[in-house]
Amino acid sequence: MTMPHSIRQKRHTWLPAVFLTLPLLILLILGLVPTIAAINLALQNRVLRYSDSDYVGFANFLRLFGDRRFVNAVQVSAIWEVVTVAGSLIVGVLLAVFLFERVKGRTRDIIALLLIVPVLLPRVSAAFIWKFMYSPLMGILNWLLEIVGLGGTALLSDPVTALYAVALVDIWQWGLFFGAVILKLLETLSAEPLEAARLDYASTLQVYAYIALPMLKVPIMSLVFIKMVESLRSFDLIYVMTKGGPGISTETLDMYAYAQGIGLMGKVSYASSMAVLMMLATTVIFTLLWKRVAKWEN
Repeated sequence: MTMPHSIRQKRHTWLPAVFLTLPLLILLILGLVPTIAAINLALQNRVLRYSDSDYVGFANFLRLFGDRRFVNAVQVSAIWEVVTVAGSLIVGVLLAVFLFERVKGRTRDIIALLLIVPVLLPRVSAAFIWKFMYSPLMGILNWLLEIVGLGGTALLSDPVTALYAVALVDIWQWGLFFGAVILKLLETLSAEPLEAARLDYASTLQVYAYIALPMLKVPIMSLVFIKMVESLRSFDLIYVMTKGGPGISTETLDMYAYAQGIGLMGKVSYASSMAVLMMLATTVIFTLLWKRVAKWEN
């Protein structure tokens, strides 16, 4: 007996809602409750050493713009975001193109698998390994620099180079991973457009810059979004390698918030105002970028 069309349509319509409602409700609660609590805390003058607190409105937010250390943390976070995201993307694209052009068959698959290993390594472990490698006395990087006459350089102790030295570790993990992902994306492309471009005497750079990579712009932008979100969670890597130093040259916004809220200061409301402001800024920026990507898709 054939089921009436209306019943099939109704069952098809409501079945996804039945399975998705509860998980989405749980995610909504897990997202909204901490957010509301953080906003409520940011509107107070709560300090860990005292049991009482009062509502002070937007006083904490107004203080932020006069806090030179906060402004420095925003600048460091912006530099970190740009360097790690752009560096990972550039390394990933160059590595993927090189492997796609030069390596074939099973060897390429093995190399792609090896490229994923660094990102699977815990960040704290990677930080300790690279911190030892950066050692001016016993580190292998210092030995390599000595070969070219630049030995004895304490990269993590120099305010000019410390942030970029730590960023190199992040790029090492994510750039190699991006290389493996973009390599597999290149393998999904049709060979005809690339071969036609080469028949028209296009160089390798032109083939990838004007044909192959534009065809992959949407998945590549998705990778960029993932890396942008991941780069905001840089606390563990920077804390292990420099603890925000020397001075405050590598102190990102999350590290400054930690120092104010959980450290000796105990100003949890002030730290919460930083987190709320960071949440609002990233939400606006990511929304604008996502709309741009959506236009590319259309």
